[in-house]
Amino acid sequence: MRTVELSNSWRVAAVLSGSAFVACGGVPGGGDPEAPLDLGTSAIEMEGTSDSLAVVRDLEVLADGSVWVLNSQEPYFMGFGADGGSLGAHGSPGGGPNEFPMPSAFVTGGWEGEAWVLDLLHHALIRISGPAAEWEQFSLASTSVPRGSVRSGMSMLDASVRTARLGREIIVPHSTVTMQGGVLQFRFGLLGADLMAVDPETGETRTLVALGEALEDPSGDFIASDGGFPLWYRLWASCGENLVRVHDRVRNQLRGFDGSGAEVDPIDLPPVPFTEVDSRQFAGAVFALRQAEVTGDVATRLSEADSLRLLNQMAQAVQGEPHELASYLPRYVDFRCSEDGTMWLQPLDLDVGGLTGGSLWLRIDPDGATRDVRLPERFDALRFTTSRIWGVYRDEFDRPSVASIPLPAR
Repeated sequence: MRTVELSNSWRVAAVLSGSAFVACGGVPGGGDPEAPLDLGTSAIEMEGTSDSLAVVRDLEVLADGSVWVLNSQEPYFMGFGADGGSLGAHGSPGGGPNEFPMPSAFVTGGWEGEAWVLDLLHHALIRISGPAAEWEQFSLASTSVPRGSVRSGMSMLDASVRTARLGREIIVPHSTVTMQGGVLQFRFGLLGADLMAVDPETGETRTLVALGEALEDPSGDFIASDGGFPLWYRLWASCGENLVRVHDRVRNQLRGFDGSGAEVDPIDLPPVPFTEVDSRQFAGAVFALRQAEVTGDVATRLSEADSLRLLNQMAQAVQGEPHELASYLPRYVDFRCSEDGTMWLQPLDLDVGGLTGGSLWLRIDPDGATRDVRLPERFDALRFTTSRIWGVYRDEFDRPSVASIPLPAR
């Protein structure tokens, strides 16, 4: 196990409502393959930390075992070697040369053995691993992905855009939908984005999958009892060198498309995690959106007393039957794949509050076999490989460290 001394800095996490799941200790061996797999705190291996780490927005693991993180503040990028030692830190805000006005998220799977980030305002993929002075980027401006068309399909409070390597191409979501048709149609348009395959060597671009055409129309699943629009997430991932999987909410499946765009056999999912939501659960799920509206800033947090008061007011004002309220919320909030095609799907946790998941993930083998996996409390998973889960562990003082959990043999 690699151990790294924790930093002296710390940050305070706002708790909106609900409670966190407390995981069991130890890594089990054998047992019922259909029983939940509990990965306890004792299984966590620390990989590196820094006094400059605030909130880790994303993480990328390279083939040599090094890890790069996207920090929420300057320096944006920090690297840790396979031994936990620092590989340097760099990345400052701004629109000038070698600056990052809006770093979004890493390209899952990297490119040519390096870590690359999508910067939305630069409209480019930029290499961030290696010497900081050696700036290298691939501009999307000359492709069929115009500036401003690469948009988030996740939380309304998070502008991060998922991209991923598929063989020798990079998959980038692209949508030209506007607000002219209203917020509801705008949201549906983002969910139905085209997944474009871009070749960084030639600059050639092609449509791999047009989600708006390939997936079932989700509009009939939404009941606008309380006004507003659905808060579903656009969930997709590269699941190997020649396969992309996409969550289809209507069919309750993970649909698959190969490198040519042809559909492969879908994966049927277990029954949906919830079909009804009460008024307080609904208020807890959308609390962060309302808080941002009240404070005028997504980063501003209300006091505990004010938060409770606002939550109670929201719960009393909610309109709609439990099944109608459930139609607003995403059933799953994250989807990842490992290089061998194993899929990891995270359900929305109504007890935690917010539009996030808890400790539970659904592991789905390439043949469709599923198993619940519970991760340790305060461990946030960001990448999955064949043998290890990578993420961030926050200690009792909420100080973050890059960490991983080895997966037991199946």
